[in-house]
Amino acid sequence: MGEVWAGRDRVIGRRVAVKLLPHGQDDPGGAELFFREARIAGGLNHRGVVIVHDMGQDPADGTLFLVMEYVEGRDLAAVLRQDGLPPVPVAVEWAAQGAAALAAAHAAGVVHRDLKPANLMLTAGGEVKVLDFGIARYMSASAKSSKVMGTLAYMAPERFEEQSGDGRSDLYAFGCVLHELLTGAPPFEATGPVSLMTAHLSKAPVPPGKLRTDVPAALDALVLRLLAKSPEDRPVSAVEVHDALRTLHATPADVRTVPDLPARPPAGFGPAPDPVHGATTRTAMSPPRPLYPAVDDRPGTAGTDGKPQLLTRRRVLWLGLGATAVAATGVTAAVLTRDNNTDKPPTGRGSGDGGGGQASSGPRGWRYEAKISDPSAPVVSGGTLRFTDGETIYGLDALTGAERAQLDTKDEVYQLATADGMLYFADSKGKLHARSGSEKWVFTAGDVITGKPAVVDGTIYFGSIDKHVYAVHADTGTKKWSFATGDKVFCSPAVADGTLYIGLGGKEPGLYALDAVLGEKTWAFRDTYFTKTPAVSDGIVFATGSDDSLYALNTADGTGRWVVPLKRAAGTDAWFRPSPPVVASGTVYVGGGDNALHALVPKTGTERWSFDVNGPFLPSTPAVAGGMVYVADLNDPHGTVHAVDAASGSRRWSARTGARVRGEGASNTPVVAGGLVYVTNESGVVAINATSGDFPA
Repeated sequence: MGEVWAGRDRVIGRRVAVKLLPHGQDDPGGAELFFREARIAGGLNHRGVVIVHDMGQDPADGTLFLVMEYVEGRDLAAVLRQDGLPPVPVAVEWAAQGAAALAAAHAAGVVHRDLKPANLMLTAGGEVKVLDFGIARYMSASAKSSKVMGTLAYMAPERFEEQSGDGRSDLYAFGCVLHELLTGAPPFEATGPVSLMTAHLSKAPVPPGKLRTDVPAALDALVLRLLAKSPEDRPVSAVEVHDALRTLHATPADVRTVPDLPARPPAGFGPAPDPVHGATTRTAMSPPRPLYPAVDDRPGTAGTDGKPQLLTRRRVLWLGLGATAVAATGVTAAVLTRDNNTDKPPTGRGSGDGGGGQASSGPRGWRYEAKISDPSAPVVSGGTLRFTDGETIYGLDALTGAERAQLDTKDEVYQLATADGMLYFADSKGKLHARSGSEKWVFTAGDVITGKPAVVDGTIYFGSIDKHVYAVHADTGTKKWSFATGDKVFCSPAVADGTLYIGLGGKEPGLYALDAVLGEKTWAFRDTYFTKTPAVSDGIVFATGSDDSLYALNTADGTGRWVVPLKRAAGTDAWFRPSPPVVASGTVYVGGGDNALHALVPKTGTERWSFDVNGPFLPSTPAVAGGMVYVADLNDPHGTVHAVDAASGSRRWSARTGARVRGEGASNTPVVAGGLVYVTNESGVVAINATSGDFPA
């Protein structure tokens, strides 16, 4: 459906994807239809929908174009073609995410009309995004039948009867996509358009379970309901489909105990650790959303002149999460004034009295406004705060926000880490750079390096989508060892007491323990996917799984101690997922998918307190310092940061930063240093007085 180019918005400084749709100047009605439909679709605001930033028409030849967010990944058609069939739970997970996006669009009155695997994008973080809302009606009005065979394979019967279709037509197409994810082919295949249309109108589909024995009967039934010939016989809404898919992922019982959670290693991994008995029973949670690896290739780059550059690499790239345009004309450092005329901040759940911040003391807050829409999480070291917008690393004075340095890397930067006066960052070509004033060394992995590197005792540890975990000398960049995982690695490692802990998704999911010196596997807990950074304390490793539970395992052998569900609250978005855990002062802190921040006893999982905001609340990874827990609300468009008493859970202050705080998978952690709390939002960097939460004038 048109050409896709990579480009850079020179005003805002973000990478974008530009879709070109050929259109003759002699058809003003077609252009008007395009603009009308694209404007409607451009109003969608959901993490599962690729966002439209702008649109226009080339006055020279009439070509129409859309400027969209740039998402790194592959479409599901390419994934199926290159990787083969995913496991059934993964296919269900992808479908559930797609259904959530579809439900949001239908709620806004937007019908897609051209759902197919090529319009479902799997991002580098394992999230599904739906492409091309608002384009299908224009294309169907201008395309010839000989050019739309790919679309006909997913078209609802009523569409062949010249009906425009509604949300239920999308559900039929969605059923065709789900059938293909499960079997490798859409429900009907034919050599010509007439026979294909006839099959949609009159032929009964074959249940996926007839073609694949591990498809459960309930999933077969859902696919057949979606493929009903009459719209009235299909599910009522995409919400119903989403909930049904989540139910298919659920555990059979309403209550889970640790004895139900043995570590099950695959062949060649040695015996499974014995389950622990007599642990605390807790109520079960919503079913999981595994983060399945998706990216095999490296991202392209825009031309240096800022003009769109045709993508000729092995895959198409789209823009990642640059959802809000920040209309700044330059880059400035300024003191941020706190808005005291907004609604009262939410109160805590615990001993919370709902009171405001304390009297201001310590350094003043500041804001660094940047002409970029999606800065990375900050890192602070040696009085310098660093963050990246992708191809530029910015250095600011951590106390004042004044600019210190700026490094143009010429390649997309994915992760930043600092240690012992060195800056480490990974780029889009699978290279890890070490700099201290100038570049000291470069280590090249087999593909993109994922997760934040961990620097411990002169060694830097990290994973890559080349299916390896690496240990590299921090001073020279030479490799100490590499461990073959069998699957792409997206998790950031944790290292403690000579052991590295890292999670895997994909075909061999689990939490792995490796000898940090030798790179040899010690044990693997194989109960679920783990893609978020674990935490380690006093012989226990804590990790949030893709089933939205927090696991506590013995570091010695990987046996389970306890598991606590952090269930997604009813009525909240499917993207509400638990954060990575943090352990400090004898307490485990974790943001749940249940609209709450939790404090737990490490040895038992017993809850000390929980904090909520009386509404939807997606906590970032917590930061603990000075008897306070700092957490950003990743769901709040105002970018609110909360400070909570670490002992009682009562709110000390809440501060709106003015724009949404970014964080893929709840990964944007506030950073606390020198009496300030730092967060990055869609407008740049914000520094808040850690004691009072003030933004002094």
